[in-house]
Amino acid sequence: MTDDLATKLNTAGAFDSPWLKEQLHNWNVVEEQKKSDFMEHMYTCAGRHDSTHPMHGLYTGLWHDFCVREAGPHCRDKFFEMVEAVKLYEEGKLQPVSIDTAPVVSMS
Repeated sequence: MTDDLATKLNTAGAFDSPWLKEQLHNWNVVEEQKKSDFMEHMYTCAGRHDSTHPMHGLYTGLWHDFCVREAGPHCRDKFFEMVEAVKLYEEGKLQPVSIDTAPVVSMS
């Protein structure tokens, strides 16, 4: 938050707390918007945007549901892929992979 905006807000008298002033001074609008956008994504993916959903209008438990239904299974699968890759490497069975570093699109 800019000092100018903080000054304007202070004229309302609602931001007289030193703690709140410090919080607002360090406010990162881009990061807060990213949090909000992701929360909305989780809300929609959970089907809560549907007015017939039993938890329509509630954001409670979205992070837990996301971790259990989406991130958790994905991370679990990636973990076992890495465990298998380490096992194959240790057994000398992991085949070398050639990585092409040439650009996909020419900038000329």
